[in-house]
Amino acid sequence: MPKLETFTTTLTDGREITIREMTGRDLIYMEKDLTKAGDVEKGMRIIERLIVGDDKITYDEILDLGVKDFRKLSDLMAQANGSDEEDPN
Repeated sequence: MPKLETFTTTLTDGREITIREMTGRDLIYMEKDLTKAGDVEKGMRIIERLIVGDDKITYDEILDLGVKDFRKLSDLMAQANGSDEEDPN
């Protein structure tokens, strides 16, 4: 498996959340296993799947986060799936 890039943010409670770059398997998981989920729920569920650091966060904990922390995790997801990169075309 190739070395995947990691991305980190710190939540207001001090936990440092690190997730890895998404792979094709993650995209298939989102498409196949989360077909009935909305975009926000998909993002929350995939964050839980991508965590590689020592500090963990569960789907239920993500649901209870304040908007500032949720925004931090959303920004992290944008980095992990490459959507924060500029399109060269």
